Amino acid sequence: MLKSLANPLKLLGIILISLSLISIFQRYSPTRLSFAFDPDSQNISSINSSQTPQRIQIENLNINLPIEPSSIKNSKLEISSRGVSYLTSTPLPGQTGNSILYGHNYTNILGNLTKIKPGDIVRIYYTDGSFKDFEVSYTLEVSPKDSKVLENSTDTRITLYTCSGFLDTKRFVAVAISN
Repeated sequence: MLKSLANPLKLLGIILISLSLISIFQRYSPTRLSFAFDPDSQNISSINSSQTPQRIQIENLNINLPIEPSSIKNSKLEISSRGVSYLTSTPLPGQTGNSILYGHNYTNILGNLTKIKPGDIVRIYYTDGSFKDFEVSYTLEVSPKDSKVLENSTDTRITLYTCSGFLDTKRFVAVAISN
């Protein structure tokens, strides 16, 4: 009886180990939060050091995190492991256009983002002590190849996203418009 179970158990073990390795690779891959988009299509913001984004707060989700500037280096997005990353090649949050903010889906970062609802308020604090509120208009889950949500806009919005789906193969996106 044990001999008949040995081969299926070995196969199951190999499958579980393979899935674990894939999961670890996905979790720590430098391209993990990447979208297939052209960074040159974004407007580069003129950063006013007295009003750069410093913190993000989403009260309904108990999120209150630092915002760290990031850029694209060697075709890969830099990402903070302590908070939310702000893509500096996009407009400053509060300026006309689409400001891109993103972070890991760790429970202590943006793991709860999938629970955000239209009407929720995202507050961005700036280094000069001011803040700006953005109201979530809609959420969606997209493929990393669907970069349309990252395109510039004529309104004042932030696009906040994190990984989602099986083995982080999707991106959960929340779009919030300035009040």
